[in-house]
Amino acid sequence: MNKHMNKIIIGAIGIIVALCVIAILLIMNYEPTGTQIATIKLDGKVMREIDLSKVTAPESISIDNKRGGLNTIHIEPGQIGFTEANCPDQLCVSQGYISNSLLPAVCLPNGVVIEIQATDKPLELDAIVE
Repeated sequence: MNKHMNKIIIGAIGIIVALCVIAILLIMNYEPTGTQIATIKLDGKVMREIDLSKVTAPESISIDNKRGGLNTIHIEPGQIGFTEANCPDQLCVSQGYISNSLLPAVCLPNGVVIEIQATDKPLELDAIVE
């Protein structure tokens, strides 16, 4: 009985690991389609919106939060990311560029968020609550 139960547990763990690997591969190979709108927010307020599919030349912009926080954001065709920041941990810079809506780029100490929204599909309601 003990050996049979161990085989079942090992098999279940193997299936879970395989599903995790497949999910990671799908996320890493995700290719956005349609228009990609990058939104740069400072303390929750939209500072600028950029259509990444219409960017033809690289551009850098600076975001100053008026409390001593300064970020430099680099925009290229199809991608955007932090290149410089005066925050202590530099996690936003080490994150690199983003090019899809899976994960935002965030500088928490300075309050700057970069999000990308794909606009290839119309918004649909999941449910209506009354």
